[in-house]
Amino acid sequence: MTRASAKAALLTVALNAPELPLLDVDFCGECLPLDKIDVVDRWKHVFTLFRSHASDLGNLRERADAFFPIIDPILEKYDIPDDFRYVPLAESALRPKAVSRAGAAGYWQLMPGTARSLGLRVGGRIDERFNVLKATDAACRYLRKLYDQLGSWSLVAAAYNAGPGLMKNQLKRHEHRDYYQMSLPRETKYYLYRVLLYKEVMSRPNDYSSFLSPVPQTAYRFQPLTSAIQIG
Repeated sequence: MTRASAKAALLTVALNAPELPLLDVDFCGECLPLDKIDVVDRWKHVFTLFRSHASDLGNLRERADAFFPIIDPILEKYDIPDDFRYVPLAESALRPKAVSRAGAAGYWQLMPGTARSLGLRVGGRIDERFNVLKATDAACRYLRKLYDQLGSWSLVAAAYNAGPGLMKNQLKRHEHRDYYQMSLPRETKYYLYRVLLYKEVMSRPNDYSSFLSPVPQTAYRFQPLTSAIQIG
């Protein structure tokens, strides 16, 4: 296939691709402002990237079905909204031994310093970031502290990704407290959209099935998730 014919084939696929349904979406009661063009563009972008992973949704849903009953009572204990149950999906894809290049680890991808400040043991042969009960309790205490400082759950999610210092500086620079209008690093700018994507595809998958079903062929091979939820 020549380069020209390859481009033509890709254009045909793009033109025939189903449109992403723009439904009412909210994070902890804060609506996704789909009346803004840049918000719609980011929303479509994260969904389009996710299409090549959509075939793994069944496996991920099985893991979530085991994971949510463990963490939901802890979220409730600290009065953390249910939507934060989707943060570990965006952080680690529910891989119990996930470790980032920066050193964040576990379902909640806690950094070593943050984990230690929350009372978790990190170092040597013991790393409690991999203990789902202890790590979730620590994460919820951290989220509650962030909310007490920021007063907005969307800003809390952004601060969980970028750190509270960056978000506090943003609040000093802007009169508004709107995550969707802030000038943020690229990863943080898309972070809440990723969390919301998992909320949507996990809670009402049928509404997005027409968009996600035609999975395009790519050179990237998604690593399948393991099946066991580890308590400690």
